[in-house]
Amino acid sequence: MDLIRRCQAGDEEAFAALFHQYKNLVYKTAYLMLDSADEAEDALQEVFLQVHRSLPTFEPAKGAFTTWLYRITVNHCLNRRRKRRLSASLERVSPALLVERPSFQGRVEDEEAVQQALGRLSQKLRVVIVLRYYLELSYAEIAQILNIPVGTVRSRLNLALKTLRRELGTVPCTFPLKETAK
Repeated sequence: MDLIRRCQAGDEEAFAALFHQYKNLVYKTAYLMLDSADEAEDALQEVFLQVHRSLPTFEPAKGAFTTWLYRITVNHCLNRRRKRRLSASLERVSPALLVERPSFQGRVEDEEAVQQALGRLSQKLRVVIVLRYYLELSYAEIAQILNIPVGTVRSRLNLALKTLRRELGTVPCTFPLKETAK
């Protein structure tokens, strides 16, 4: 918390340390949501510019810094995906393979099928899958990041998992058959 207070007081060295401490978290989240290393790199820079501008308004009493940072990152990525979809022409951008993903007990083709199924999920469903299974956040953390009730998180996860199971059929993966609360 001392690092954040120093950043809020305008200490640029402290902000550089904050960047280095959290850059991987932001990059990984952006990459998982945007399916592109280039876009994730751009998002990393843009998110930290926004963090630099908004840090004076961060209030530790309202929640953890990482939750606040996830919220900024997720919102930025959702806005970026919206803009990309609006500006996309007839060409369809195929999703890139994820750098890190849940472990699969199958062939490369199975992994690709899972990735493609994830890429076809709506933004609302994909973001809860990314936050829950790739970043391993709790329902409460996801609810706080997305500013939605915990029940909505549960219902979106349930729908996302049903959709993935329906699309994947017999492809083996570690997405649970039934979601359990964390």
